[in-house]
Amino acid sequence: MRFLKLSLAASVALGAFSITSFAQPLEEAIKGVDVKGYLRYRYTDDRYDNKDFKKDNVDGSNARHQWRARADFKTPTVEAVSVNLGIQYDGANNVNHGKNDNGWAGNGLGSKEDSDFGVSTFYATITPDSTATTVILGKQRLDTPLTDSGDDRATGILAMNSDIPGLTLVAGAFDAWSVDAVTGSSSVAEPLYTLAAIYNTDTGIGNIGARVWGFTAKDLVDSAIFTELSWKHSLLYAKLQYGFTQLDDSEGTIIASRYGRLIPDNANSKANVAQDNDLLSFQLGANFKENFGLPLDVKAGYITNFQDGIAVSFDSEGEFAKAGKLWFDNKATGASYGLGNALGGGLNFGGVDGYRVAADQEKEINVFYGSLNYALVDNRLKLGLDAVFGKSELTDKKVAVNDFTSVKTKFTEITPSVSWRHTKNLIVSAYYAVLNTELDLTKATAVNNNNVATATQIQDMPDEGRNRARVEVRYSF
Repeated sequence: MRFLKLSLAASVALGAFSITSFAQPLEEAIKGVDVKGYLRYRYTDDRYDNKDFKKDNVDGSNARHQWRARADFKTPTVEAVSVNLGIQYDGANNVNHGKNDNGWAGNGLGSKEDSDFGVSTFYATITPDSTATTVILGKQRLDTPLTDSGDDRATGILAMNSDIPGLTLVAGAFDAWSVDAVTGSSSVAEPLYTLAAIYNTDTGIGNIGARVWGFTAKDLVDSAIFTELSWKHSLLYAKLQYGFTQLDDSEGTIIASRYGRLIPDNANSKANVAQDNDLLSFQLGANFKENFGLPLDVKAGYITNFQDGIAVSFDSEGEFAKAGKLWFDNKATGASYGLGNALGGGLNFGGVDGYRVAADQEKEINVFYGSLNYALVDNRLKLGLDAVFGKSELTDKKVAVNDFTSVKTKFTEITPSVSWRHTKNLIVSAYYAVLNTELDLTKATAVNNNNVATATQIQDMPDEGRNRARVEVRYSF
């Protein structure tokens, strides 16, 4: 009997086939299968001071180990069809460093049993020879400007056509999808539809790109639009992005209760929802490598809005240009633009317990940021520094006595980072993010007949501090 030695990746691939596949020779079953993926370990330490603007509150402070293994298998294309299978493992354990109520004991601590392993993607790719078209059918990663292609997924069909030089047309329809940034529930059991046009061309003044994406999701958004214009030359580059989302409030949906008036959580807020949301992001940068031989990249940007709300992205890790690690996904700043917070149970704004981002109001954010990255040792060692300065303000048009007329936050984030490419496949990286948020509340002490405040009182709150240290080791194959 002749034995065949298999790699770990090939062995996992074999497990994905049905038992009937062993009716053919083993070599034939795995011949030509393409495998790619990564192994990743993270150590993350989050620390809070005065969380939710409560003095000496450190709830939520924790440290944890996280592991992920991902392998994507693609069969050879036969008669214009290939099959793709993704396997993913996720595991995490908290570390309390002896700070648990029971000292050394507790649930989810140490190195207990692993948590999640399964099929992450399972789809067929159709590429007809007669046209530059790709059709993806099945459970796939949701790669759009309003989602996180690393973790968000959807089941349905996505078609892309590039018959016109420089232009790609996209159409997608999904009957179920997920957003990893959702708190509480990660799946949306409602249809999602998208259309897009992507253009890119090289000119005498540099590369010019344009993207327009449109979305609609039943009971969630009537329409969502993402647009982008980009330009890149050997030295300079620029990007202008604008997103607009009109929330669906036709039936007093979940969005109504999450983005209704600034009222107590237990009150009925299924009416008068701020449906119009938008976000504008502009970024300008320079890369000195090609023109000056200096491995330095710098960029600066500005983010703002014009409509009453900023809930424009399905996932807070969407493709809007930004810098920093924490400010856009931290409830204290009031600057999160991800709908995932609403889908998963809402977002308390500005740390005010029992109150939610509201509708009969005006929301305004202004964020300035800068980023610097420098490479050393033949680009193997990279040093970075991000700085973010922002403010957000929510003002209520009509209030009652003792209601908040405005919620103002100012925040700064400073994040140094470092990465080392040990080999082509192995990268070790780390960052330390420091986010500080100031909060001012203005409360109505008297109102006129139109419920407009005639006297106010300013309430100072302690600053919230949030620090995150992260070390990551990633091996790609």
